[in-house]
Amino acid sequence: MNLEVREFPISELHTYRRNPRRGDVDAIASSLRKRGQYRPIVVNIGTNASKRMEILAGNHTYLAAKQLGWKTIQATTVDVDDDQAAQIVLADNRLADLGGYDEADLAVILQSVSDLEGTGYSEDDLKTILASAGKPSILNDPDDAPDVPDDGKTFTKEGQIWELGDSVLAVGSCTDDALVDKAFGGGQADCVWTDPPYGVAYEGKTKDKLTIQNDSGVDFQEVVADAFLQIVRCSKPGTPAYVAHSDTARPFFQEAFEAAGCMFRENLVWVKNTIVLGHSDYQWKHEPILYGFTPGGAGRLGRGGDHWYGDNKQATVFEFDKPSRNAEHPTMKPVGLIEAMISNSCPPGGTVFDPFGGSGSTLIAAYDLKMRAVLCELDPRYGDVICRRFQEHTGIIPRCDGKEHDFTTE
Repeated sequence: MNLEVREFPISELHTYRRNPRRGDVDAIASSLRKRGQYRPIVVNIGTNASKRMEILAGNHTYLAAKQLGWKTIQATTVDVDDDQAAQIVLADNRLADLGGYDEADLAVILQSVSDLEGTGYSEDDLKTILASAGKPSILNDPDDAPDVPDDGKTFTKEGQIWELGDSVLAVGSCTDDALVDKAFGGGQADCVWTDPPYGVAYEGKTKDKLTIQNDSGVDFQEVVADAFLQIVRCSKPGTPAYVAHSDTARPFFQEAFEAAGCMFRENLVWVKNTIVLGHSDYQWKHEPILYGFTPGGAGRLGRGGDHWYGDNKQATVFEFDKPSRNAEHPTMKPVGLIEAMISNSCPPGGTVFDPFGGSGSTLIAAYDLKMRAVLCELDPRYGDVICRRFQEHTGIIPRCDGKEHDFTTE
């Protein structure tokens, strides 16, 4: 059968007189208004039928178009008798009923679109689906992270955008407006959790003694200050922000945060299970996390407001074991720590922004909580780490420019 799409005057068509299906014409009209007609209806020419130009599939689309005042509609045609027409109507209605949904895949798609209007789904539907989808598939310990490529060869390149499920990694500077805008795709952050370079010239204890780019002196101050401005630009008004930092750099971080127009609320504390040996008189066993909000926002921000998702017992101290294997990132944070904070501040299915992706802990935390993450990472070596870690954790193969790349084979 050679199907040809043609345009027909609505006045020439007729709904199927015995159609048993009862559809939501208003919902279909909303979709047509938002996106137009993206598939044709099916019309029976009816040379040997009791009625000509009768709609066999798409009756409610026709009624919605008529409701919107359309004069024409796209359709394909068949020419069958009454018995064959009835069979087509039955099959068109019933075969859709026999299918089902993979709740996890449906949740991913719903979270990935910029607007639910006209899809037939509401924000309440999304929350229900997220709740019923269950915890995402996890293939390893959340804090497991692969080694940094030691030969200098990377598959991720500066300027690339990698799709990690419904999350995104931008390889390049978080201060690059064009790159960051491309990563967000027109959306904005609901929450920020980031672990910027500390300015302590930290050198990893691996054989390569890996260092973090822009992690010393004036470089780090300039980059962090610019990153705070980017956070403001890319986030919704009044977005909660969590910024890990060293205690010795606290004055600078708070000053730069407030200089960007953000409101400092309080410092939270991560207490580790072991000390970190160093040159201080008292060995460090904790790290602070600055907590505040981007400018603007309506109503009360934080606990007691509409956008607080935790309970009333949240304390400033968070006790989590230090990741046992963190050679690939000298200041790696436990995923559980990040989850504990963003679950209080980010709505179900919301977007978490991390301008300093590092080894990807924010990405893993967002995935485990069925949220979306947008990450930037300056160093392509860590871009590879993030992609491989995500794939090993989720089983989802990263994509760039529509092409998949299996990072576990490297």
